[in-house]
Amino acid sequence: MSFVAQPYEQFVSDLLTSLTGGMSREEHRFIGPEETYTFTTTNVIEDTIRIAGELNESFAAFERGIDYTYDAATNGVRWKQGGTQPDDRSYFYVSYYPQEGQHRLTDRNPGSVTTTLAEAFSRELAVLHRQMRGIYESAFVDLATDSALDHVVALLGLARKNARFASGEVLFKRTSPAPGDVTIPSGTLISTDQGQTFETTNKRTLRRGQLSVTAPIRAQVEGTPGKVDAGLIKNVNRPIFGIDSVVNEAATFFATQKETDEELRRRARGTLERAGKSTVDAILYALIEDLPEITEANIQVVEKTETPGYVEVRLGLDATASPDLVARVEDSIFSARPAGVRVVHNLPTGSQTGSARQAEDITRATALADLKAHGDLPDLNKLPDSVLSSMPDGVLRLRTEVFLRLAGTNLTAAQKESIEEDARSSVVDYIDGLPMGAPIIYSKLLSRIVAPDTIQDASLLIGAEAARQFFSFTANLDTGGRKTKADTTFVGLMQENVTIDVIVRVERNAASPAGSAPKITDSLQTSATSAVNLILSAGKNGVSKQAIVDAVRGAIASGTPDLQLIADNPVVVNATYEETGRTLNDTDQVALAEHEMPLLGKLTLKFQGDLDG
Repeated sequence: MSFVAQPYEQFVSDLLTSLTGGMSREEHRFIGPEETYTFTTTNVIEDTIRIAGELNESFAAFERGIDYTYDAATNGVRWKQGGTQPDDRSYFYVSYYPQEGQHRLTDRNPGSVTTTLAEAFSRELAVLHRQMRGIYESAFVDLATDSALDHVVALLGLARKNARFASGEVLFKRTSPAPGDVTIPSGTLISTDQGQTFETTNKRTLRRGQLSVTAPIRAQVEGTPGKVDAGLIKNVNRPIFGIDSVVNEAATFFATQKETDEELRRRARGTLERAGKSTVDAILYALIEDLPEITEANIQVVEKTETPGYVEVRLGLDATASPDLVARVEDSIFSARPAGVRVVHNLPTGSQTGSARQAEDITRATALADLKAHGDLPDLNKLPDSVLSSMPDGVLRLRTEVFLRLAGTNLTAAQKESIEEDARSSVVDYIDGLPMGAPIIYSKLLSRIVAPDTIQDASLLIGAEAARQFFSFTANLDTGGRKTKADTTFVGLMQENVTIDVIVRVERNAASPAGSAPKITDSLQTSATSAVNLILSAGKNGVSKQAIVDAVRGAIASGTPDLQLIADNPVVVNATYEETGRTLNDTDQVALAEHEMPLLGKLTLKFQGDLDG
């Protein structure tokens, strides 16, 4: 039952009605519009009927003929369908004048003695009603303010946070302009990798077309643990659709503002929910608050509807959990679960510490072979059971391979390494930041990779290993209710071709028979080309001019002994780098990076006379 304060005007009207011989505040309880509400006095003057009551937990005056009608046959009122009606089961009050009776006071005109007395009393009554309303509201978390709210939350062992709690600002970001408004609610939990947790103190909205928005935050723990350096806050505990990352661009500090009423109410509601032990969220939030290893991204708490009183907790923790962690999880569950409810978890009992598996490095050759073998596989959205069974329950270790084509030219090795590392971080952050059980959206991950202007294009393989076999795909992945972990991530540059043109200058062999006329035949062209291609295929780190000279000399000696290479600079090697457009003319060495592949462009055989002339 709620308390609704009546306004001053209503008190004046009721007092004047009573003083001048009418009936005021005749009480009726609203139980539906189909009922007739009969008056206690007969022969009511219809035009004098006034009804006031409660509407949406506020005072309301209802209009005759619009909201209700007078029924003379039953001497009562009936509420009209479609009109405004009091709140269900609330009380409404009727004032009216009967047609009979002697009235000693009859003057209701403004300024009369009767009206002046009624107004004087009504003012005091209205003030008291306002005060009573304040007393009533001070008993509720949602309505109390200031010190009254402090007293209410003290029943839960809570106190308003003050300057002893560090505060600051964070930047919520996207890699591409927002397609629509994204709301970041007050109380959004964010944290550092070391486990310091903060919460936003006000709601923020990332508007359509924007890339970022700032939000104020406050530490959840009192004192110096809440003071962290810039750049350390980077985890959103409960991922927000449309937000890719968060960071504090400045260190947190100790401010002077106290926690607002709304912030304190929100904390009190969460405490009440967990204290009641009557919801799945009570167990969820207890585990998140008690164990820094657990966030909303790596936990699922599900109530089995087919089995009453059975709740399953699935934790996506890396590798095997230590006995200490298992014990802390079980203690937290025991303290948070309702009586008579069975809660099970997926952590092994007596598990061993340490990593269960060391990730093997992926060589570029292996990654290229994976990309080539992938071909046009159909869209895969589920990994084989053999892969899932080889991993800890609740965890899905993924292997990703990314090949980049850079947009810039003439980049240094350090610049290329920085671009590769940024791409690797984008992949790891996306996979590790997904909530437990959330699917991997292939296009969203790929868009993160190619978002920087420094990257022109990219190819991506996502999959997992089992028994040294790599199951890869280029489609959305159903994670099977597990927490995804970026186990191994390879990032390299796409293959770039280096075109090598070779000019070979030959002359007649002096030892050839007199009168012979040697010539450059098609077979010689073919054998020389094959010899140079063999040299290029073996030149992973570079190709030397001398190796090409030796290969061509051997091809000539075995195919056309009447010819020989000229003595002075017989071979000219020119190279063009596809990635940068750089050219090398008559070079002694063609240097090749790991992602660069030498290809023979043109091999030209010429007589010395042709070259000279």
